[in-house]
Amino acid sequence: MLLSVNGYESDSCIAKSDKLKFTSAMQKSLSDEQLMLHYAKGDASAFEQLYARHKGGLYRYCLRQLNNQARAEECFQDIWMKLVNSRVNYQPKALFTTYLYRIAQNHIIDIIRKEKKLSQETELEEEFHSSLVGDNRTDIADELIEKRQFQQLRQQIEQLPMEQKTAVLLKMDAGLSLEDISNVLNCGRETVKSRLRYATARLKNLLGE
Repeated sequence: MLLSVNGYESDSCIAKSDKLKFTSAMQKSLSDEQLMLHYAKGDASAFEQLYARHKGGLYRYCLRQLNNQARAEECFQDIWMKLVNSRVNYQPKALFTTYLYRIAQNHIIDIIRKEKKLSQETELEEEFHSSLVGDNRTDIADELIEKRQFQQLRQQIEQLPMEQKTAVLLKMDAGLSLEDISNVLNCGRETVKSRLRYATARLKNLLGE
């Protein structure tokens, strides 16, 4: 799962004099968005910081979505390569995590489609009722793991419809907010709430809550 940073150094056309050099301490104080901008200008060490920050969550997300270590590792590498190839066009219009996981989600969908395993579940209807679960109730891990082993929860997540499973994993593994998940999935915030609420209810039922 290790990624060779040497393969992601800036193009030779970027002059060394244009590269911004930072100490490790300075880099750690920068936001993801700032690091990505520095990397786009040719600072390969900025990429190292981004990779170190997000490799764990991104790999877990790939693994849970594809449920196969070999495919997950290949997907993981491909996502970083897509990020590298798009660096010169990067604009910090949203959080870096949103940008990264949108790349990840689009690539995973492509993989599943090619393998003809894309779920045919109909998209859940958006709900705007005021009783919908709030942000502090959507952390499924906190709510369910207290009474069940983590592995059992993971097994039940695999049985969720694709749309619900994706929302749950973006919440649990990537730690994204409802707003960020809606940006990644290109759907409304209330739709994300609805998917998480249905997923929570289904998981409780599967786990015998």
